[in-house]
Amino acid sequence: MESKSVLSASGSLFRTRAWVESWVDVWGNSPRIQLIDLGGRGDALEMMYLIRHPLKGVLPIRSLVIAGYGHANFNPPRGEYNNLNSFLQLFGGMDALVKEISRFSWSQWVLTDFCAEHDFEQALAVLSGVQGFTVVVSKSEAAYRIGATNFESYKKQLSSSIRAKYFNRRTKLVEQGKLELNELTSSADCFGILNQFHQLRWGRPCYSPQSMDFFSLFVDRIRSEGGTPVMQLMQVDGEIVSVLFDIVWQGVRYNLQSGYAEGRYGQLALGSLHLGFAIQHALENGQGYDLLAGMGKHSNYKEKIATESTSLKTYCLAQGWLKGLYKIYGKN
Repeated sequence: MESKSVLSASGSLFRTRAWVESWVDVWGNSPRIQLIDLGGRGDALEMMYLIRHPLKGVLPIRSLVIAGYGHANFNPPRGEYNNLNSFLQLFGGMDALVKEISRFSWSQWVLTDFCAEHDFEQALAVLSGVQGFTVVVSKSEAAYRIGATNFESYKKQLSSSIRAKYFNRRTKLVEQGKLELNELTSSADCFGILNQFHQLRWGRPCYSPQSMDFFSLFVDRIRSEGGTPVMQLMQVDGEIVSVLFDIVWQGVRYNLQSGYAEGRYGQLALGSLHLGFAIQHALENGQGYDLLAGMGKHSNYKEKIATESTSLKTYCLAQGWLKGLYKIYGKN
């Protein structure tokens, strides 16, 4: 599998105005955080927030975080492939940005789920030397993608068992009844079905009421930035057996969430078969298919079907007493 950056320097789905503005509208007034408008213009892309939380469950610290993403025990939906582009453009460079955020009182500046590119890590090393920060990687995880390619060529490179699980066993599913893929127009319906499947499989709903509000806003707004929401049902004889929530943006289809009826037809993996249809549609339309970070319930299925991976890291730039603690004990 090829390891590479999957983004140009221009942006990320999770740094679109649609994502960050929706986040600020839903969580910006949370009593958990203090929202900071660095640009003073009401532009969500220029906002960060301060949050107090316990380190290792004991020591209270104050973290500075980019608006649009959670941290510690504050857990809105995860955003990945993050960057500082809007802040660097606002202030003209990293030195000026650090000077601006230094006006506020914080223990650490947290950069969540950034692409671990060599140039960026070098810039953090320089920043650490100049400003005296201690830079700690608190989390490192791979994100997976299927690059835009010929669909038949892609299938050939998979193992026979993976081809069967995601593609070839469609014929077995058709034997169970009339198979249909149908698009939903209501995000509320999509999220409601996702919650039902997740409650059955995981013992808890997929999205909280606030998260549903957030994604409803995001789905409406991403269209103005060239995005296309895909909220798709897979049905057998009219019964909903799987649902996918994807976004197509800038030539890539992102799989944000899925849910399915586990064990409905014996050994047929309904979620995998539905994902196979989505992958095929994306590749046949010249798009990549991004599986994002995270693992499945039983295995790292994404690694088995991806052709590319990107290392995502969360960096903590500590100052004051906290940097000494990190030097002794390592990551938070």
